[in-house]
Amino acid sequence: MYDVVIVGAGAAGFGCALTLASANDKFEWAKDKTYLMFDNNKSDLNAAKYCNVAGVDFGINGVELLEKMKKQLSNFKACQLKNDTVTKIEKSDNIFKVTAQNETVEAKIVVLATGFHKFEIKCEGVEVKANDNAPKPNLIYIENKNNLIKENLYVAGLASKVPTMLSVASGDGAKVACDIFKQWSGKVAVVHDFASKK
Repeated sequence: MYDVVIVGAGAAGFGCALTLASANDKFEWAKDKTYLMFDNNKSDLNAAKYCNVAGVDFGINGVELLEKMKKQLSNFKACQLKNDTVTKIEKSDNIFKVTAQNETVEAKIVVLATGFHKFEIKCEGVEVKANDNAPKPNLIYIENKNNLIKENLYVAGLASKVPTMLSVASGDGAKVACDIFKQWSGKVAVVHDFASKK
């Protein structure tokens, strides 16, 4: 069983996964936590080019950026990345059963980072609405209150109705990770890396 399963490996998914996994060696309450991110390779990053993202190489294409994020995530052994498409999420006795095309896993917490094009996962309690905060018509978001859909089921990134910018989506994923940290630690918690003092 995983502590958190993240559905979607775009900006929000990676923002959440990297933040979660980076806490494992820094806090006792995060020790031995395990994470899984499902990637169906349909992120909008695959068709994008970025010139206005702080700290990111000017003009980088999204495919290259995704590869960099995958390499970055590989430094954290607590998080697995699997290429599969989630089709169904069910909750029973406070445990989520996440069914993908090739396997079924269990999780204590699920984060939906599925983007704003469509939501085709069978999941009770998820209400899909028209996204009037998007620059194009016929896009969606998932009804939520401060990223929470219902107990231990979160939404992050464009699916949560944030502005459609990579930095915002990534930050929203990190924000959801911090919300999960607060739940685990009982207080506000963030993860910072510090340069060693000379």
